[in-house]
Amino acid sequence: MDEHLLIQKYFSDIGSAFLAEHNVEVPIGDDASFVSANSNSQQVNSIDTSIEGVHFLATMTAEDIAYRSCVVALSDLAACGARPQWYSIALTLPELDEDWLKGYSSGLKKFSEEYRIPLIGGDTTKGSLTISVQVMGEVDKGKTLLRSKAKADQLIFVSGVIGDAYLGLIELQNDPKSEKNVNSYLYPKARIDLGLGLIDLATAAIDISDGLIQDLELICNASGVGAEIYFEKIPTSKNNKTLELINSGDDYELCFTADEDKLDQIIKLSKTLNIPLTEIGRITSSREFILYDKDLKPMNPASGYKHF
Repeated sequence: MDEHLLIQKYFSDIGSAFLAEHNVEVPIGDDASFVSANSNSQQVNSIDTSIEGVHFLATMTAEDIAYRSCVVALSDLAACGARPQWYSIALTLPELDEDWLKGYSSGLKKFSEEYRIPLIGGDTTKGSLTISVQVMGEVDKGKTLLRSKAKADQLIFVSGVIGDAYLGLIELQNDPKSEKNVNSYLYPKARIDLGLGLIDLATAAIDISDGLIQDLELICNASGVGAEIYFEKIPTSKNNKTLELINSGDDYELCFTADEDKLDQIIKLSKTLNIPLTEIGRITSSREFILYDKDLKPMNPASGYKHF
């Protein structure tokens, strides 16, 4: 099977039901795709690469690999408050395995249906299993959530619970048939609805991919501010939480800042979306990042995930 037949057989119709609503005029099948731009909005682009043995386990099914690699890419759009428009994939395969490709295609379809987003292009090559997913979103002009807008005295929030994905990864590594926390790792959720709801509420935001503390520090560095975080307030599913638990990454929850007078609206948004939004600290002007334990003594936070 040559590349063109492979693309036509496994990828050509994924998310095709959503092409019109995202102004895609020419999807997969030509030298390039064509999308009509909306003059009242800004385009938000992100790309994420997943490598076997680094970002996903070799024991995972092709369907799970496809779904997970796409969601973790889409999570960046959620952090920007963007509406998903389309995605493309560069897929590098060690060999042509049609059973694997059927499962992979099924995972892409599951992702496209859940987030109503079409696959409009990509590339296939031979080599070690590597998946690069490019996502494009749209946000009204001037409404994009950035990391660089946090200011002193603003509150710091995090969505969901932290650490379940890390627990799921450990369980998968020890027992591929485990089911307790595994879904938190295999099937993360891109908080698109939350990102959209935070427009005009949040001042800065980031998705938690490399660890809560490490990613929050990125907001502080970009904004030129500091933070005071309270370890006991960080929401986890385990009573005996650890620094490793909260800072190992793969949560893909949103961490964001907001003015204190927005608190009631944030509580209302939490109830509307049925997503826990927990206040965990406050932005300071000191440029110092302090994590306090239950006795209000500074802790030495562990480093999050490092690519190099």
